[in-house]
Amino acid sequence: MMMTMLSPLVLGIISLLGIGAQAAFDAPPGVQIWCGKAYRPENASFNPGGWLEAPASSPSPLLNVKIYPRMNLYTADDQTGSFIVEAAISNIHGAPYYNTTGSLQNNGSVSSESFTTLYVDISDADSGNALVSGANITVNSTANEFSFSLSNLTARTNPYNIVLYGASQDGNQTYTATTQLYRLPSRTDGGSVTKLDYLYGGLMVQNYLANSTTWSPIFPYSYYVSWDWLSANLSNLDALKSDGYNIVHLIPGGSTAGEYAFNITLLDQFLDRMDTLELWLMYDMRWTYQNQSAVAEQVNRIKTRKSLLLWYTGDEPDGNGDPLNATSIAYSQIKSLDPYHPVSLCLNCYNFHYQAYTATGTDIVMEDVYPIAVNTSYSTVYGTVCNTTYGCCGCDDCNLFTPFRSISGRLDQLHAYDVWLDTNPPKTYWGVPQGFGASQFWTRYPTPAEEAVMDVLRLNHGAKALVAWTFPTQPDLVDVTSRLAAVLTQQETTAFLLGAQPSGVVVSAGNGTLGNADAAVWVQGGRMLVSVVSLDYEDVEGTVRVSLPGNASAVSSVLWGNGGWTVSGGALMKSGLSGLEVDMLILDLS
Repeated sequence: MMMTMLSPLVLGIISLLGIGAQAAFDAPPGVQIWCGKAYRPENASFNPGGWLEAPASSPSPLLNVKIYPRMNLYTADDQTGSFIVEAAISNIHGAPYYNTTGSLQNNGSVSSESFTTLYVDISDADSGNALVSGANITVNSTANEFSFSLSNLTARTNPYNIVLYGASQDGNQTYTATTQLYRLPSRTDGGSVTKLDYLYGGLMVQNYLANSTTWSPIFPYSYYVSWDWLSANLSNLDALKSDGYNIVHLIPGGSTAGEYAFNITLLDQFLDRMDTLELWLMYDMRWTYQNQSAVAEQVNRIKTRKSLLLWYTGDEPDGNGDPLNATSIAYSQIKSLDPYHPVSLCLNCYNFHYQAYTATGTDIVMEDVYPIAVNTSYSTVYGTVCNTTYGCCGCDDCNLFTPFRSISGRLDQLHAYDVWLDTNPPKTYWGVPQGFGASQFWTRYPTPAEEAVMDVLRLNHGAKALVAWTFPTQPDLVDVTSRLAAVLTQQETTAFLLGAQPSGVVVSAGNGTLGNADAAVWVQGGRMLVSVVSLDYEDVEGTVRVSLPGNASAVSSVLWGNGGWTVSGGALMKSGLSGLEVDMLILDLS
């Protein structure tokens, strides 16, 4: 979404109400900020603060033992659950690790050997009931999954406190990790339930039109949709559905904090139609999420909708300088009223109070890097330079010379922040591709080729949904995103994107690596999804080679692109690569 700069009058009113956007920040009095930085030419640069730094490294290795449930929630209808256990060797988080343990020999002596196996037990911390006993995992491993019975965990709204005890074989090195587990009562009000898979980051839903009890992954793909446009005709929902989009993020009207955004009678008509179409709802409370009365009213009104997928609170709270505890307060309130759906928000800044807005404020972190047709070093709107301490150019601290790398870099950086913070359970990341232009900082709309690059590049770097800003948009962008929707939301593709994590692979041509190409693979069930994205506007000549892990045998199908790839010698190969080419293929593994 584009920047919504609050006027001095509105800022003054907010300040009088005691919710001053700048109260917790380093801006001098009266200085308007974006991402904590002054951006008007009459104001001088200052250090905005809020910068998250990597933790200091430990001089000796640490074992970072963690546990979290596979799903963010289970219900009374679920009979089994599972835990994910990690035991990664780290230099920033964990307890001391010494690579030696004792092993009892047959003659009664104890021999020293490498500490490579961690023995674990998992239990309900309050009752002491064992959930997983006598298990073991390899030291320096992650994604270890252990199933357990839910029969002894009565369904309730309060979480269960879970504890893991781990030890080396000789018991001289011990570790403890904790988490919380939700087993909620089954819904009896007709409302939906959305699960969040903490292992791979995807959402899980049930096909309510078919009265299905099976949980299936959904890859949300759509736009933020203008309520003014949508509400003009009920058939607009059918048009969105026929274009292949599977969710609708309604952009609320209004422009000031606390203003209610929808005509309720009209909204109900549209939500009824969405229920009928199984067109999922992403409900946006950007203007009201800091108003607890408004949040309660909206959540209680919407939470029983069959089509509700998730909630959305802060829209660029870091850019706007919302109070640092605002998202956490809203998150806690929403979860108390509706524990059955995840909460999301979108951050605009490269690095500004990330922990404060996300740690206890959201399940899903969205980024909205808009790098196309924008000058990221000089603000054409405000007439100032843009850097880490000054200015607003529409794309915070973005790459001027390789615009697309601003997208992959931002997603990689979000992941790094959560590694630095040792976030547990992990956050899920979504992308907001640029589907607009010819306004504010951006001189034109993206081309269809640029749109495809922005979308698929985000997949390569771990985005688990794509919701572009904004609809309606240009017909050629509707065309390309409609075709992408058909690919990305189909069951075969979703199984890869939400059933594995992407691994980056090297793209080369001739004797060197192609720095302006990006590729990733997802491996699942004896097959591999490969995505190759050219970030260069110029063609590449000669043989292009994508290094592959595992034993790929042949190209099974082409999901996107013109084909021409073959498998040979552990690599995917092709003659030449067009400027802004995007390819998605499924390979068979031998």
